[in-house]
Formats: sequence, structure tokens, C-alpha cells
Amino acid sequence: MNLHEIIHHAIQYLMLFGPVSYFCTMKKTFHLHLYRFLLVLVSVLTPFLNFGQNSGHRISFDLSGQNDSSYILVRHYGNKIHLVDSATKNSAGLVTFEGNEHLPGGVYVLANKKRNKLIEFIVSNNQHFSIEADFSGDDFRINAPDDDVNSMFFKQISISNSTNKELSAWKTKLEAGLINEDRYAKISDSLNHIIKQFRTTVIDSFPDSFISILFRAMKETDIPEEIKGNAEKSYHYFKNHYWDNFLLSDDRLLRSPIFQPKLDFYFEQLVPPVPDSVIHSIDRIISLTGNNEEVRDYLIWHFTSEYQNSTIMGMDKVFVHMADNYFSKYSVANTSPSVLEKIKERADQLRLLLIGKTAPDIWLIDSSGNYRSFREIKNEFTVLLFWDHECGVCKKEMDGLINIYKSGTIDMEVFAIGTNGKLDGWKDYLIRYRLPWINVNGTRSLNADFHHLYDIYGTPVIYLLDKEKRIIAKRIKAEQISLVIENYRMNNQNPLFR
Repeated sequence: MNLHEIIHHAIQYLMLFGPVSYFCTMKKTFHLHLYRFLLVLVSVLTPFLNFGQNSGHRISFDLSGQNDSSYILVRHYGNKIHLVDSATKNSAGLVTFEGNEHLPGGVYVLANKKRNKLIEFIVSNNQHFSIEADFSGDDFRINAPDDDVNSMFFKQISISNSTNKELSAWKTKLEAGLINEDRYAKISDSLNHIIKQFRTTVIDSFPDSFISILFRAMKETDIPEEIKGNAEKSYHYFKNHYWDNFLLSDDRLLRSPIFQPKLDFYFEQLVPPVPDSVIHSIDRIISLTGNNEEVRDYLIWHFTSEYQNSTIMGMDKVFVHMADNYFSKYSVANTSPSVLEKIKERADQLRLLLIGKTAPDIWLIDSSGNYRSFREIKNEFTVLLFWDHECGVCKKEMDGLINIYKSGTIDMEVFAIGTNGKLDGWKDYLIRYRLPWINVNGTRSLNADFHHLYDIYGTPVIYLLDKEKRIIAKRIKAEQISLVIENYRMNNQNPLFR
């Protein structure tokens, strides 16, 4: 409702309910009273009118060259895509998504019924706007006539598409030998500068808007010229300043396509795959979320899931760290009491099996019915082998282990735990293959269930211990034992934790 409409309705109100005779007889003061009345009315109604305009959302699409009748609205969320709404094209050819709630800010996607992405756009403060897109011609055209943020967003997409198209043409010339590498590099830098300059202009002009926060987050970390020739210094500078332009405390970036790739690159390419280094980086990144619980909780769950069953040995230390330092201290979203209890139980189980920890003792019966413990072993190294005499993979693994054992190159003893409760079959296997080490069976124990104690959910499983029975390595193959020991001796400690 605009001001003219307000005045019109105000006059109608006066005609119906006001003392008309008074205004008619007091002509000199009529306009003054009317003006004052309208000022009061406007001041009273304006907050309600603004609330009606700014609350909820209404986003319309005028799509030329698209014949589908139904469409869906989705948004990015970390490494996932969340469905927001669906709509059908009305009689006027418009696709409109509307509701009473305010949509969380971020980058949204309009897709057709086949879930093909048509338009990527921004939802920020203004949530009542329209987008016009023409898919009918060779050149895709798009415009947001009543939203400056998306107008700038679409402009940078247009510039980026144009520069990429031109760069592709120059690359074809390079591959054909028509230009050299130096010429191509200069052209590439020049074209990339165009899009960078546009984003910089937007950032400088609208520093507090979400589009500027988004463009700033897309900036690459520039390494100072004076250290570019030093690979080590360049690496540390790039790693230390990687998050400088990325506002992790803004959850709108979580709902953008750049969040997860940025996070993945950091941990896959910049952070060494060593538990302590990973933990340090996780703590730093979560601290950068400030008071934003949504981003914090997303990261807590992401890292917990990522490192709970990591294929890299020793990373269970990260899971234990997440349980001890985050789930036990914060009220993390989507964590019910039962889920929290399972996380705690799992962390307590893994805590005893971390690299560097003393292996939990177990007392099991040998083939003569005597209880034995691996603590009796005095060799420099001890191998705990969990195996099943009916397991084909176990047979292959033991063949490799026997070769190492009999070679005499390593001062080690094997404590082989049979996990199959068929004692006759187990004893028959020991006799037939003459296994030369300490053989025990898990059917009877003086300790807690070794399956839970050593996290045995399949066979074979190998743990390697040092002379003090500390865990050096776990879940390795027999063929890896010599290399692990070589590295251990070279560093006089586990190489994973240097």
C-alpha cells in the first residue's frame, strides 16, 4: 500500500466516521485537521504496512523457453541440497513461490521437474522480487528488475561466462600452436582480472551486503611476491590465511555452493593427515564460527562423521576429541539423549585403542586349556592377530605373517586370537598348519569380551605393539608390518605423530 492509497482510505474513514459537519462549518481549519490526522494515521499504520511487505517471501519467475508446468525450489546446505518448495506455472505463465515465513539467506536454485538446475540466485534481505529469464535463444538472458542484489549476481555470472568462453577460444589457439604459453598466461590473467575487478567494485560499494560477503569468500588467498619463490613459506602463508576472506560466522555461506568445496580443499590439500594436525585445524575453524550455532553445529557433525570411520589409521583420535570437546560441552543440534549416549560410548571404546595407548590386557585359553596373556611376551614387538579358521582372507594374511615370523629379521612374537567358537575346528587347524606362535581362543576369557574391547567386528585384524605393549599400528596388513617397524625405529616413535 503506497501513500496515495493510505490518504484515500483515510478520507474514506473521515467521510464515514468523522464529524463531517464540523469540517464543513470550520472550513479554515479543515485542511489543518485533515493533515494532522493523516500524519497520525500514517505513523500508526506504517509499521504494520512495512511488516506486511517485509515478512514472508514471494519470489516469481517469468521463464521464456521453458515448457514445464511444475518446478522446485532448493537451496544449498553444506554438502547437501535441501528441498524448499514446489510450484506450478499459473495462467499468466509465472512460477511463484510464496509463504508467510522468512527464508534463510543463501544461494537458492530453481530446478525443473527433472531436477535440472535452471537458475541459481540469492535470497537475502529482500524476499519479494521477480526474476525474468529467457532460455529460448542461443544466449541465455536473465534479469531481476526489482532486486539489486540478484541483478549484480547475474551480472557477475554473465561476465564470468563471457570471459570463460573467450578463454576457451584462446586455449584452442594454444593447443593448435597459434600462440605460446606466455601469451596465453597473460590473456588468462587479463580475463580473470575482469571478473575479479567487478567483484571488488561490488564489495567496495556494498561492503555489508550478503553479495559482498559471498564475493569476498570467493577471493583466492594471494601469496606475497617476496615469498612466492619459497615453497615452504608459500604453503604456510596460504594455509594460515586461507580463511581470511571467508566469514564462517555467517550461516548464509553455509547455504551456498562454495562452503563445502572450500572446507574439503583445506583438509584434503593443506592439512597433513595426522590426527593432532587435523584436531588443531578443526578447533581453529570452529572457533571462527563465533556465536553462530548453526555453522558450528554443522561443522561438529561434519567432522564427527568424517573421522568416525576414517580409512587413515589413527584418525579415531579425532572422533574422541569431538566427543570430549564438543558433544560434552555444547547442546549440538539434532543430538537426542540416545544419540549423545552412543557417541560417548563409542568414544570411550576407541579411547582405549588410540595409537600410543597401552593395549588393554586380555587373558584367553590356549589349546591346552591354560589362560595366557600377551603381557608375558618379552620381544621387541608383539603382533595381536584376530582371526577365524574358516576365513579365507585370514589364511592369506597368516601366510604373509608366517613368512615375516620365520625370517627372523624382526624380534617379534605373535599372539593369535581365534574368534571362532568351534574349538575342534580351531585345534585341527593349528595342528594341520603348525602355527608357530602363541595361539589362544576367545571362547573363554578372564576379561571383558575381546570383541568390544578391541573393536573386532570382522577378521582378520592386526594390532602391532612395541616392547611396552603400546599400540604402534592397528588394522594393518601383514605386508605393512616391516615398513611400520622401520619407520618406528627410524623415528623412535610412531611416524604418524611426529
